[in-house]
Amino acid sequence: MPADLGADEAVERARQLLDPRFGSIRSLADRRAALADARRVIDEAEVADAQAYAEALRAGWSEADLKAVGFEAPERRLPGRPRRNRKQTSGAGGAADGAATTNGQQETA
Repeated sequence: MPADLGADEAVERARQLLDPRFGSIRSLADRRAALADARRVIDEAEVADAQAYAEALRAGWSEADLKAVGFEAPERRLPGRPRRNRKQTSGAGGAADGAATTNGQQETA
């Protein structure tokens, strides 16, 4: 540091060198905040879309009807209970090959 350069002046020069770099950080932070806001808006719109689709199903429209009209099922489904599998299992014991079971384990012969 030159003898005639005081600490305050050195700090000011350093600040002038760094200010443009801080501007890019502010710009990046602003863009990231805008992106987070946009994602939140999209999330809210997807939930509203799924709710409207579910309401149409409850009103009596089938998925095939809605698809024929031009509305595909939403990619994002509403949270809730999973749909039941409507297929019936064979037999009371539920063994796939019909073998007898004991204590929940399949017997082998």
